[in-house]
Amino acid sequence: MKKILFILLFFAGVAALHSCKIDDYGAPSAVLQGTILDDKGQGLQAEQGQGNTRIRMEELSWSSTPTPMFLNIKQDGNYINSKLFAGKYRISPIEGPFYPVTAEEIDVKGTTIHDFHVLPYVVVEWVGDLVVTADKKISAKFKFNRNEAPAGQTKPTVADYRLFVSTTKYVGNNNFDPANGLVTVIPNENTEVTVTTNTAMKYATTYYVRVGVRVNDNFKKYNYTTVKEITITP
Repeated sequence: MKKILFILLFFAGVAALHSCKIDDYGAPSAVLQGTILDDKGQGLQAEQGQGNTRIRMEELSWSSTPTPMFLNIKQDGNYINSKLFAGKYRISPIEGPFYPVTAEEIDVKGTTIHDFHVLPYVVVEWVGDLVVTADKKISAKFKFNRNEAPAGQTKPTVADYRLFVSTTKYVGNNNFDPANGLVTVIPNENTEVTVTTNTAMKYATTYYVRVGVRVNDNFKKYNYTTVKEITITP
């Protein structure tokens, strides 16, 4: 009886050791990073944080229908995920102010750099410098134009534009002074547009400013200018 018990315990121990060996995976350490580039090869101007354009990621190493993961992009269009398992992934930028793109399959191992190329709905550009008016408001000029839709897609209409002002450099639709209202009377494309804050700015304060224009699509995300900085002096 003791011999049988010894044999059973021996095999139980072997099985336990084998199980531990199989489950002893290292922590995910593969890195995937890159930039969402616009049609001019520049990083897509976006918002920082939640509610922004996202990267949809699906690991195909173990399943053809995996549960997707999502990664927010940074304000300058860059993205990074440094906690991935090495393997094959299907990835695509989604929910952004650009025409939809086809997902791509890539192998991620070590540090993998992968850029996306998108066609923004709208190109928004500064015209000249920011100006502080006599009554301490911020005034800016910009112009915009819509890119033509790729074959098989529809060119959306412009919904509105806004001057975004904040005391942090992460200015955008999720970080701005709401006192500066939305403008829904849309000017002609490729014409200079002047937009001014509704209220006076505080003395001795540095503000970060950008203009956003968005279209009537499902996600209502803004295409932006770059961020400019201005300080209100006495």
